[in-house]
Amino acid sequence: MVLAANMRGMRNINTIFTGWLAWKRRGPANRVLFVLSLSLAAFVTLAFAWASLNPDPGNFARYFAFYWVWGLCAVGVLLGMAEYKTSPLREGRERGHLFILLYIGALLIVTRALNMLLYFG
Repeated sequence: MVLAANMRGMRNINTIFTGWLAWKRRGPANRVLFVLSLSLAAFVTLAFAWASLNPDPGNFARYFAFYWVWGLCAVGVLLGMAEYKTSPLREGRERGHLFILLYIGALLIVTRALNMLLYFG
């Protein structure tokens, strides 16, 4: 009985999440752009989380590598803008249509600052 209630709750959460993503209403190109921009954002987030836990001030090679990772974040912004332009959420003025673009934009600023702070010298 309790398990059935928990499964109903999970189904509700999944329905809300997939509804918010509008996955069924997205076209194939929009889905690809969304997944690519989300994947780049996740990679950059994980890379800079690792760099924050393992700083190495003055290491130029690592600074240069993370400078290129920061560049991937800029590519993610471009993909996010393309995803936004083709998004069915934008056309319906629904909530959440700018989430990935805002996240990647903030990530671009934060990771540049982190790169300067973690690898100065």
